[in-house]
Amino acid sequence: MLSPTSSCLFAASLFLAMFVHADIAAADEDALRWRMNSLLYPKLFGEAGAHFAEEVRRRSEGSFIIEVHDRLVLDQNSFGALNSGLVDAVWGSAGHHHREDPALAIFSGFPFGPDSEGFTAWMREGGGIEALDEIYEQHDLKSLYCGILPIEGGGWFRAPIKQVEDLDGLQMRSFGYGARTLMKLGVTTYELPASDIRPALATGLIDAAEFSLPSIDADLGLSEVARHLYQPGWQQPSTSLEILMPLKSWMALSDSHKTAIESACDETLSWTLASAAKQQEEVIARFRADGVELHDWPEKILVALRKAWQEVIAEETKRNPLLAQAWDSYLLFEDSYGAEQPRGYAE
Repeated sequence: MLSPTSSCLFAASLFLAMFVHADIAAADEDALRWRMNSLLYPKLFGEAGAHFAEEVRRRSEGSFIIEVHDRLVLDQNSFGALNSGLVDAVWGSAGHHHREDPALAIFSGFPFGPDSEGFTAWMREGGGIEALDEIYEQHDLKSLYCGILPIEGGGWFRAPIKQVEDLDGLQMRSFGYGARTLMKLGVTTYELPASDIRPALATGLIDAAEFSLPSIDADLGLSEVARHLYQPGWQQPSTSLEILMPLKSWMALSDSHKTAIESACDETLSWTLASAAKQQEEVIARFRADGVELHDWPEKILVALRKAWQEVIAEETKRNPLLAQAWDSYLLFEDSYGAEQPRGYAE
């Protein structure tokens, strides 16, 4: 049996616990809540989105909660979903929205472009963010640069590629500017979703595929059906990540909530830079142990691909003034920063 003093202390403790719980519940109920649609593959890409959302919650002390929904709407429906209010934000990469505006493709990373650090420097110090803002403003949207992932694999092939002529007539899964570049050399490209790539390779419907980082390609089982991996991933030396929202939603946020998003983006950028490359090196070692044949692209093929890319970007900038401005911004940055040949993961 409790003494009178103990009973009083117990009652006080119980009242305090109930008060704190009620206070937390009320605060949670009053929190600003956003539904954020993630367009990205769950591993690393999607994990970065969840990491970002948790950082926003923590930095806002629970007053701003972003609920992450995996591919609630498709890439091509993102602008409509944002403008209609179906979702409050989209986690992805600008290139996912190339159907709505082709000028956005360059802001995901591009053939023979800079590595993760170089791309970040262009975006943050070389005018990249300003160029992207100008494009998104045409659609009443606002993005924040929130992450960067390292170089992709150069592609999985069922048979070795030894010369430029081996690309002519090849059936290959590819995406974006990389696909446009390969088409210049006679490759027939298909933008297959992740789940369809392995079966297409296994049945011989396609001869090759490039999709993402080696760790994600491994998760899809591509190394089990195509045993030749080429490096470097010239088509995507880096992949940027962003949160995209209606411009009016950004303007309506309090200063403290804007700060929470901006600081969460900074932290997520650091997190992606630190964690992603190490994972790729580990999976490359597993590929080698499993008998996957790792190849460096022959120099003659890289020269032909670079020439083809120069043709593609010249054609694109000629017909798209905003893309031309963004590309000029990058070229000015490249002159001062310098750019190295993209490299694959160490053997």
